[in-house]
Amino acid sequence: MRREIPMKQFCFLLLTLMVMVPLAFSQDTVADSTLQEAAVETDTTAATPEEAVETGFQQDITADSISAAADTLAADTTAALPEEAGDPIAELMAKGDALADEWEHGEAAGIYLQILETDSQNYEAAWKAGDELTEQANQLPEKAKEEKEAGFAQAVALCERAIAINPDGWEGHLYLAKALGRLALFRGGKEKINMSRRIREEVDKTLALNPESDLAYHILGRWHQNLANLSWLLKSFAKILYGGVPPGTNEEAVEAFQKAIQYNPDNIVHYLELARTYQYMGKKSMMIDPLNKVLELPPTEEDDAEYKEEAREMLEKAR
Repeated sequence: MRREIPMKQFCFLLLTLMVMVPLAFSQDTVADSTLQEAAVETDTTAATPEEAVETGFQQDITADSISAAADTLAADTTAALPEEAGDPIAELMAKGDALADEWEHGEAAGIYLQILETDSQNYEAAWKAGDELTEQANQLPEKAKEEKEAGFAQAVALCERAIAINPDGWEGHLYLAKALGRLALFRGGKEKINMSRRIREEVDKTLALNPESDLAYHILGRWHQNLANLSWLLKSFAKILYGGVPPGTNEEAVEAFQKAIQYNPDNIVHYLELARTYQYMGKKSMMIDPLNKVLELPPTEEDDAEYKEEAREMLEKAR
């Protein structure tokens, strides 16, 4: 014999269903299973309407309790959704940068080259790979001449690739100038002079794009310093055989190093090369302050300990 449900309880039940049913259908497929689990955990005794009637709805269903249940359901649904996958290129770039910060040049270069295999037009990966290969080759022992030259040549090619991807990026021009400066040490004659001219061109392009690049001013200072202090004999031969060398002066070297210090006063090597330029000029008293600065500053770069030792030796001779 079917039991009659009192009208009051029937209306209350109907009202509750009217509120809960639209709420349930507003969730996605993942929410359906979550709602069922929440309902079971909330009241395992009220499995059917008949059983709920028999218990007399001992717990009232209010608008506040329905709202609280909706909030819980939304939170559970969000947590159940899978996390969005990260950008693999960005993850590799971060890994390469971390290795570069630890001066693991070969490993860092390998990561950047891996990015280029996936994204051949990645400007950042191209110039970073070039610079890391320059640093790796520079750390090789002097007797490994072929390996060093090959490393610098590969670095030049990668920086040229970066410039082809983005001609307006200052980093490509900067690190090309740096790599060319290293490679020029292994070349002679007319090729070395032509590379010297090209280094100056790339530095000028860098400073046109980024007038506050301390490394560009440092390379410019070294460029002037090297050319200004070539022997008269070498300059004469170069003039006869190759039409001369580009003009460079110690005064312009000093100005460039001072600019480098202005934009990055914590870089030890800027002060060291400024002192060396004063040494070439015969101004020993002018060497003291920059050399003391080398000794005072904390080391931050890979070769800073070596630079500090060199500064101590120069300071002893200058006094």
